Amino acid sequence: MKYIKAFNNNVALVEDSSGLEWIVMGTGVGFQKKKGDPIEDSSIRRKFVAEQSSTRKPLLQVLTDMDSEVLDVSVEVIKNAEAQLEVTFNNNIYLTLADHLNFAVKRAHESIDYADTNRWEVKNLYPKEYQAAKDAIRLVFDRLDVLLPKSEETFITYHFVNGQQTKRTKIEETLKMTEVINRIIEIVQYHFQLKLDEESLNYTRFITHLRYFFIRQYKQESIDGEEMDKTLLEVVKNKYDKAYQAVEKIAALLKQKYGWTVSSNEKLYLTLHIWRVTNRQKNE
Repeated sequence: MKYIKAFNNNVALVEDSSGLEWIVMGTGVGFQKKKGDPIEDSSIRRKFVAEQSSTRKPLLQVLTDMDSEVLDVSVEVIKNAEAQLEVTFNNNIYLTLADHLNFAVKRAHESIDYADTNRWEVKNLYPKEYQAAKDAIRLVFDRLDVLLPKSEETFITYHFVNGQQTKRTKIEETLKMTEVINRIIEIVQYHFQLKLDEESLNYTRFITHLRYFFIRQYKQESIDGEEMDKTLLEVVKNKYDKAYQAVEKIAALLKQKYGWTVSSNEKLYLTLHIWRVTNRQKNE
C-alpha cells in the first residue's frame, strides 16, 4: 500500500495496488510519511474501504471534519474498553464512535444535551458496558478538558454493546429491547401503584430476567424444557393473583404491539419475578 495523506499520526489514507483507497489505523502509520511512501501491512491494525454507500456519510468526510485530538481519544477509549470488557470490537466502532464523540464534544461546548429516559434500564441491562462508558467519559475529560453530559453514558454504552463481535445485537434490537422493558416496568408500577427501587438487588434480577425474556420473544425461542403442567400455572395464578394479572396485561400489550405470544412457561416465571420484586419491596 502507498501513503496518500494522514489524518493524524495513527490514521492515514492509503492506496492499494489496484488503486482502491483505504483508511488505515496503526501506531505511527501516518508519522512523517510522504505521498507515495510504502505502508507495511504489519503496521496496520485496522482498515476500512474509503468509499461507502451514498446513504451513509462518506468516511473521508467524517475524518476530514473531525478534530484529530478527538480521533486520538476515540481510539484510546476503544482500546481501553476492549481491555476492560475483554472483547474485540468490530471495525465499524472506530469510526462510528469517533463520529459520535466528535459531535458530542461540540454539543458539550454549546451546552446542548439530549433527554435520556433509558439510563436505569441500560445500566442494568449492560452493567459492564455502562461502566466502560463512564470510564470513557472520564478519559475524554482528562484528555480534552470537556465534560460530556450524563446522557452520554447511555449513548456510549450502546456503541460498546453493538461493537462487540461476540454479540449479534444490532442497535435497532438494543433500542427495541429497552423500549419493551420500559413498557413492562411501566405496567408493573402502574398495576401495583408502586415505584420500583432501581438500586435494589431484586430489581436487577428482574431486569436480567426481562432481558432474556425479550431475547427469547424476539428470536421466537422458548424456555428449555417441555411445556409445564397447566395445573402448576393455575396454582401460581391463584397464589400470586395480582402479579399474574400484571403478566396478563403485559402479554396483551406484547401481542397487540409486536404480535408476540407469551407461553405458559414464560407467564409463570414472569409472575414469580413480578411477585418477588413487588412483594419484597413493600415489606422492606
